[in-house]
Amino acid sequence: MLHKPFEQISKSDVDALVANGACESRTLEFKRILPANGESDRKEFLADVSSFANSAGGILYFGIDATDGVATGASGLGANTNLDAEILRLEALIRDGIEPRIPGIITRKIEGFSGGPIIAIYIPRSWASPHMVTLKGASRFFVRNSAGKHQMDVAEIRGAFALSEQVPERIRRFRLDRIAKLIAGEVGFRRPENPTVILHLVPLSAFTFDALLPPVEMHKRRENFPPMTGGADSIRYNLDGLVAFGPVDSKSKTRGYCQLFRSGIVESVDVNLISDFNIPPLIASLTFERDVIANTQRYRAGQKVLGITGPIAIMLSILDAKGYEMATSPGRRKIDRTPIEQDELILPEVLSEGFDQDDAELLRPIFDALWNASGFPESPYYDERGKWCPK
Repeated sequence: MLHKPFEQISKSDVDALVANGACESRTLEFKRILPANGESDRKEFLADVSSFANSAGGILYFGIDATDGVATGASGLGANTNLDAEILRLEALIRDGIEPRIPGIITRKIEGFSGGPIIAIYIPRSWASPHMVTLKGASRFFVRNSAGKHQMDVAEIRGAFALSEQVPERIRRFRLDRIAKLIAGEVGFRRPENPTVILHLVPLSAFTFDALLPPVEMHKRRENFPPMTGGADSIRYNLDGLVAFGPVDSKSKTRGYCQLFRSGIVESVDVNLISDFNIPPLIASLTFERDVIANTQRYRAGQKVLGITGPIAIMLSILDAKGYEMATSPGRRKIDRTPIEQDELILPEVLSEGFDQDDAELLRPIFDALWNASGFPESPYYDERGKWCPK
């Protein structure tokens, strides 16, 4: 987890590394020049990249001088170097020389240095580790510690595979545990007898290492994490992090809350997205999808600003859903629609590998499953290209 988004790192940040004599570490490495096209240079580069992904993630800088692992100058990579072509070469090398593919890698050049730009590569801690260098028939796993990278032994490889298998299950357990606490009224919020929508955005990093968000920084970004419907009536710290409670309705009931955990997890609960006024009870399908997309977009943007990186599991659940139907256009026959049979609707999770993915496209499997529960084959609001295109 970075406390400054990688995309915002600038020349001043690099200058600070040099001025402070930053040392290479488990999450940081400096290289004076780019890897050449020889086999040994390419394998060394892939070993560096995969070792970051198999450990805690980190940043690999090219164009920074270092002595005994200490940054001594930002000399750049030369004003005449075609860095765009070099970035494409490095990205292709990573793509073709490491298995399985590492999601979330970002490569960018940083301008402003007397000797030309530098290249920085951000490698997140991977949910699909361990990753193996496969170039030219190689089959080696690497990992990092404070002294640098080393080849993994059998015990380390077994441990990496075991951890990779545990993460999805830990996320599912977290989701079900939070739902159980909400039902039991153990989260500081007593929900009324309305259908309740629960949106979880869970960075996989929350279960793989212990980097926690500073509470003060969370409070600075509070505007990114309001409840789903309406602004926050009150915001306060709690044991888990920072929570924002929504407005109170005419029955003195809070409409919902948004909990930002110190691990970067977002939990947003709302009792107003689904109304109980209609007979038969209906989910206003178009409005519902639009609101879920908008809130997912807002929360993911907030996580990005906080420097949360790597894949994020997005999960949607609905409590007291039994008997509700998805509202359709008047032209659809009544026989097409059936009431939802489950009281607790635990919809399938989706995985966002990066912040450049379209939120509506990401959420389609969740919406399709919701429409399935009401007797339809899929959401009608996506076109043949998979774009959300409501009519």
